[in-house]
Amino acid sequence: MHSSCSLWAALPLPPLPLQLLLLLLVTGPTSALTEDEKQTMVELHNFYRAQVSPPASDMLQMRWDDDLAAFAKAYAQKCVWGHNKERGRRGENLFAITDEGMDVPLAVENWHEEREHYNLSTATCDPGQMCGHYTQVVWSKTEKIGCGSHFCEMLQGVEEANIHLLVCNYEPPGNVKGRKPYQEGTPCSQCPLGYSCENSLCEPTRNPEESQDSLPPVTEVPSTRATEAQSSRETGAEDPEKAGWDLKQNSGQVWGPFPGLLLPPLLLAGIF
Repeated sequence: MHSSCSLWAALPLPPLPLQLLLLLLVTGPTSALTEDEKQTMVELHNFYRAQVSPPASDMLQMRWDDDLAAFAKAYAQKCVWGHNKERGRRGENLFAITDEGMDVPLAVENWHEEREHYNLSTATCDPGQMCGHYTQVVWSKTEKIGCGSHFCEMLQGVEEANIHLLVCNYEPPGNVKGRKPYQEGTPCSQCPLGYSCENSLCEPTRNPEESQDSLPPVTEVPSTRATEAQSSRETGAEDPEKAGWDLKQNSGQVWGPFPGLLLPPLLLAGIF
């Protein structure tokens, strides 16, 4: 008696062009983040967190979380250009790009560039600007991140087709109203109990075996495809549901939320 596998193997294969068509229909455009992209996401967050100016005394090291990644992926698959209203006590950053595929370094760079408009001393953002992505990236108490991407033939809320959507969720969430993203001071001088200092970040104390498996620090920002392909177009969403669209030049044609009224920081990362 033949097994199902041997019965399948005995079936005649369709012509080669049909095989290729079936493969394209099944797989579609690449949408899941690769292991390298996940590592890059964490490394870039930690790089920017370690380099904040003025320096942070209590900045925790960020690490990948598979549960957050699954949550983010599930929402990305809905293809909605707007924050997840059911994200609970999770921070959230969004990014979208119309190009050959997702560009993780460009996404994090796009969020981090908002630092130019943020004043740590007063914990305020310049009028008409957005800072919520940046403050979430460098929120000192956040130590877990998980992201998911999805290729959307149509993205609800955007008039473009064929968009790669990236959703990143964070725990604990940042952007708590009335609080600064981090405490200024000598790096690691206010690490929590049970944490040690590594590359200006507070990391949980590990045993020797775990330390040997730790990732090396990032010493420079990876280049993005946008600097090589001028046709890249990308967006980041602080609250895209209330944002317009404007065109500007930034290593290619870029989409960005139209400078409008700032929302209270409480709404930017999703604490409801």
